[in-house]
Amino acid sequence: MELSHRERLSELVEQLTTSGQSQLNENKMKEIKKICKTSNDCIDHLYHTVMSQLNQEHAEIRLSAFQIASELFSRSHYFRTLLVDNFQEFLELTVETDSEQPLPPPKEVARKLRSLAVQTVQSWQASYGTAYKKLALGYHFLKQVKKVDFQDAEARTVAERRREEERQRRREAMYRERVEAAAKDMEESYQEIQSTLTQMESCMRLLSSDFEPPHLPTSGSSATNPQQAGEEQPCCSKDLQEPAAGEQKMKGGDETSGGGGGTGEEPGEESEREDGGSAAEEEEEEEEEEGSDAFIRSSGLITHCYNLDLELSPGLHIKETEDNEAVVSTVIDLHRLMESKHLPAVRGWCQVLTKSGAEQQLLQRALDLKSLLLAALEKHRELQIDYKARVHKAVSGSLLHF
Repeated sequence: MELSHRERLSELVEQLTTSGQSQLNENKMKEIKKICKTSNDCIDHLYHTVMSQLNQEHAEIRLSAFQIASELFSRSHYFRTLLVDNFQEFLELTVETDSEQPLPPPKEVARKLRSLAVQTVQSWQASYGTAYKKLALGYHFLKQVKKVDFQDAEARTVAERRREEERQRRREAMYRERVEAAAKDMEESYQEIQSTLTQMESCMRLLSSDFEPPHLPTSGSSATNPQQAGEEQPCCSKDLQEPAAGEQKMKGGDETSGGGGGTGEEPGEESEREDGGSAAEEEEEEEEEEGSDAFIRSSGLITHCYNLDLELSPGLHIKETEDNEAVVSTVIDLHRLMESKHLPAVRGWCQVLTKSGAEQQLLQRALDLKSLLLAALEKHRELQIDYKARVHKAVSGSLLHF
């Protein structure tokens, strides 16, 4: 074998196995196959180079090396002979048949390598099992001794299953301990939390009962009528009177006109109306439009002549006084106790009980406590208590409020 071929094969294998790509570069693989066709010495060198990369403690390097071996296995009898002669080591490095030699990280790539190796060995057995005895022995070793499920997409070995079962047992034991601890803490703290909630509710009820909201003026409490005071009325009310005045004027004209067969027309006007008939019709149409507009404005359907201002009540706003100072101080202490102690503890119980799949009754009890605490804190916020400035002084180990 020429030195240039040897060096080139080593270089190509190094590049393919350290590229970090999930698939092999086609051009470089074609070059490897072309060089291997020159002599068995090239195949032998390639085999040892690939096995060296399979021994690397990195799953991505092993995956690429396995893919190179798979390509050559299906094309070279000599390569198959070399690989099958050392099939046990090959399985340990790809399928993880030795529990004391697990596949290196990354775990996701190692899982992919193991699955691909099992599927490939199964296809090799179907194609070459009768011709290579060691290949058939290796396949039956995986199936009968290592209990590899070749139909399993993950293709996990017994060693992996045992490790997973052990992890699951430890996880379940840990969750049981946490659930027991949470249930015990809940039982011990339940009465204290209920007492805190009851006291908080009583204090807030006392504070809200002392609060007198401002009385809004009713419609009957107006001192004067805008019309009586001579104030300008809204445009819709003013517009409502205009057609009424027009109607009175028309009625007055009818009463005073008299004669003429009740038509109210003077002699000689008939000829003038005949001459200017079109002008009279236009005047009548304008009067009808004005009447229609007046009706719309008076009904309030369409108008841009006034603004409507709304005043929203700010809700409760309790000010601390000398009369309620003791109650407010108690509320401060209870609020601090709920926020810093009770609510974090209840949230921790809910999290543990949810993750561990604890009994629904136990979880519901924790969720109810959480809802009650959040509701009490929200009600405290809505009271908007205006606290006095407080100075905390430590006297003889006690905390006093001034």
